[in-house]
Amino acid sequence: MRAISLRAVVSIALIAAFLLPISGCGGCGFSCNDDDGVPALLTLGFSDSLPEDLKQVVIEVDAIIFQRIGAEDVVIDTFTIKEQGLSEADTFQVDLLAYRGVNQLIVIKDLELDTGTYSDVRINILTNDVNNSYVQEADDSLKKITVSGGQLKLPGLRLSSGSQAFTVEFSLAQALQHQSGSDQYLLATNGIRVENNKTDATLSGQIDSALFNSVSPCDQKADPQKGNRLYLYNGKVGQEKGRLADVFTSGSITTPPAEALAPFAVASLENNALTGSWDYSFGYLPAGDYTLAFACDTEKDNSVEYNGLIIPLPEGQVYELTLSESEKAQCNLAEGASC
Repeated sequence: MRAISLRAVVSIALIAAFLLPISGCGGCGFSCNDDDGVPALLTLGFSDSLPEDLKQVVIEVDAIIFQRIGAEDVVIDTFTIKEQGLSEADTFQVDLLAYRGVNQLIVIKDLELDTGTYSDVRINILTNDVNNSYVQEADDSLKKITVSGGQLKLPGLRLSSGSQAFTVEFSLAQALQHQSGSDQYLLATNGIRVENNKTDATLSGQIDSALFNSVSPCDQKADPQKGNRLYLYNGKVGQEKGRLADVFTSGSITTPPAEALAPFAVASLENNALTGSWDYSFGYLPAGDYTLAFACDTEKDNSVEYNGLIIPLPEGQVYELTLSESEKAQCNLAEGASC
């Protein structure tokens, strides 16, 4: 299949998001076009949710490919990034930790494309050595990032005529996988989503720091500020014992209980230097029902293995929510609070 190579103007902004489900139009599957003759203008951004204890998560992007069945691929392989002083560069690097919550790096701006359904979006990432794509850990050591096949293959999107903006959300607590003792990280597609900015909701709030060490075993933590996470689950599932699980994949050696529900998204906390509050943020969430839970003992949560963590912890720190399209929801967590 031949590819159409286009140049993209890249500017900076931040966002976190989910992958859009693919739907055909009029029974023609992936190959259909809108027939009004007006092209789509696509804007695409990168965003991240914050993992703990990492200083940088840098990837070097070589190309972004929009694929359609029965049509030529659209390949973006030249980038101009004014904020980085790049002009028509063959690649660009981005520190995903610099774009959190609803912030995003705009990597494609007003790209003219045919309308219709694109079966997948592929991001080529250079992983030849540690200078291309890497993690800077808390002790400043650098570890190489690897990507299976050098490419992230993500679900596609549906474009109609006119301007549209989407965000690729890197939920690194799920997507960035590291085994103890390894000298490299694996960036997997688990937790990486593509979201429609027009309809996405956001969820943010503050957490009372008293929850960090108010119950056992959290009261034994050497640093109460470590190991605190928010887990967001699909649906309203309450806090039935064993139902809300930590992050795991199908590759987990430990088999999770049949009723265990892996989180849809994960967020760590960030201390606000201006207010002193502990804040969290989930950006670019599809409208729907969710369950939000806090846990104070998550330092052992592994992005691959089921660890059987107690969620929520403290007991009762779980909230059922319904998010509407484009809603900017707030939920502040504290003892006795309700959203």
